[in-house]
Amino acid sequence: MRKKLFRQRPLLTIPQILILLAVIAALFIGLDLTRRAQAGRLVGVGEESLKHEVSIEATRQIELQATLDYVQSDEYVAAYARDEAGYILPGEKRIVPMIVEATPGAPPAATPTPDPAASARPWQAWWQLLTDDPQPMRP
Repeated sequence: MRKKLFRQRPLLTIPQILILLAVIAALFIGLDLTRRAQAGRLVGVGEESLKHEVSIEATRQIELQATLDYVQSDEYVAAYARDEAGYILPGEKRIVPMIVEATPGAPPAATPTPDPAASARPWQAWWQLLTDDPQPMRP
């Protein structure tokens, strides 16, 4: 018996391998370009809200600076000394208002509400319990 040596055919040829490598490289390059494009679109998304926040904070900084300037002024110190600390200038007189609380008077007496049971007749109560209808009119 002779052994026949068969040469096994390769699974892929060299041109097929090169085409496969080119397709895989194109996929990676395409995915990378897509990722970069999405990142580029997301760059300017929050720009308007950030500009708005920056303008609000700039306005707040101006307000705080104005408050700081006022607090460090002589007018603020004088107003604080008079209003909060109770100091007065020489020659001034302190006036302290006295609050007089009035004693509350007795509340007015409430008028009693009339009792409908006092003017009702016994048959009217029974009629209402048995029929749940309005009471008949008397002729």
